[in-house]
Amino acid sequence: MIRNLPEEYLKRMKASLSEDYEAFLSCYERPAEKALRFRPGRVREETREKLIREWKLEAVPWCSDGYYYSEDIVRPGLSPYHDAGLFYIQEPSAMITAASADILPIHLVLDLCAAPGGKSTQAAAAAGLLVSNEPIPARARILSSNIERMGFVNTVVTSAWPDELAGILPEVFDRIIVDAPCSGEGMMRKDETAVEEWSEANVRQCVARQEEILEAASVMLRPGGKIIYSTCTFEYDENEGQIRSFLMRHPEYTLLGQHTLYPHQVRGEGHFCAVLQKEGISCPGIQGLSEIVRKAKGKKGRSLSDGSLKPEDLGAFLKKQKIHVLRAGLEKGETKEDRKGRNYYTPTHAEAMAKSYESDPGAKLNITDPDLCLRYLKGESLQLEDADPAFGAAEEKNGSRGLGYVLSGPEGWLTVYYDGYPLGLGKRTGNTIKNHYPKGLRRLS
Repeated sequence: MIRNLPEEYLKRMKASLSEDYEAFLSCYERPAEKALRFRPGRVREETREKLIREWKLEAVPWCSDGYYYSEDIVRPGLSPYHDAGLFYIQEPSAMITAASADILPIHLVLDLCAAPGGKSTQAAAAAGLLVSNEPIPARARILSSNIERMGFVNTVVTSAWPDELAGILPEVFDRIIVDAPCSGEGMMRKDETAVEEWSEANVRQCVARQEEILEAASVMLRPGGKIIYSTCTFEYDENEGQIRSFLMRHPEYTLLGQHTLYPHQVRGEGHFCAVLQKEGISCPGIQGLSEIVRKAKGKKGRSLSDGSLKPEDLGAFLKKQKIHVLRAGLEKGETKEDRKGRNYYTPTHAEAMAKSYESDPGAKLNITDPDLCLRYLKGESLQLEDADPAFGAAEEKNGSRGLGYVLSGPEGWLTVYYDGYPLGLGKRTGNTIKNHYPKGLRRLS
């Protein structure tokens, strides 16, 4: 594997690990570990068990939904189940951050440095409402796409600098995940770029940036809330030293625990995680944020003050505060009027992935044949043989004849499924399904 590691980096690790150094160094002679994390509430138990068996998956100890896989056996990213949002491919040791957050359905959660979305999709499955933020616009678009693929509608995706958010959202979040930009030493086994970009100067820059992000997070955390700080580096100054410095500046915080996952001790590339709790008790974050939004909208009485804040409300509020919002809850389609004065509704890909429509005709195409599914994911229109114009017995007929699909419902818009899991949209005329899978997501092969 990678052998040209920076000399100064190796000196630091030798001084830090002493007798464990040789064991640590030997990790670079082994392949990087691969893992995926199932999406709770989306994957059926029988599907999960089938994939564990057929793909020979092995459990990740610190994440109940995480599993190691071997690329000698399977490439999960090529499976239609990936496109359907059943799992997220994630470095295994990185799963420990959201798993350490103790997130509950009543919690308002902020993922402050969220792209590409591993920790956000893990947090969204447990949270009441999640603000998933990524300052870099191009990375924020990738984040938004991953949120959409996995069907989450309890999430607001933003692209703002931490201090911008801190200026308008004081003391409202129950949990704040800070997966901070770092020197990336835990990426060196699988990413040559991480080796090339490492330097002592970069470490110092990362320390300063992390400190700024933590300060912004502290402003936004409600009393009694928790900051979950993590990096994928082994540098003391970015990890234990950063936490020590933060606690010296903020005596109102208690360190609940911190640990480093080293690649010679666990099956993973390496991660640091610390959990900090702010003293005090206040109302749950969603209720506190509801009050901020209510006051900004000039409303009186009970409106939003009962904690019933929706992602769409929050998204509208943030836009008025000049925050770039890429997604707020469920992105809905449009109702338009045709030339004859009749209304018609055009659904969105997000609605298909969330299985939630403003106007759902109930039509569906459930594909069971992987080759036919691949044609859809490539963007091809589908010609379905023996499509029943009466539709009454279509499901039983097509399923029993083994055509690789089940068709039901009237002509027009339909949801395309694979094995009962949503993939996207199509529009049916006769036995032709026009493909409406987003062009930017289409498979090349």
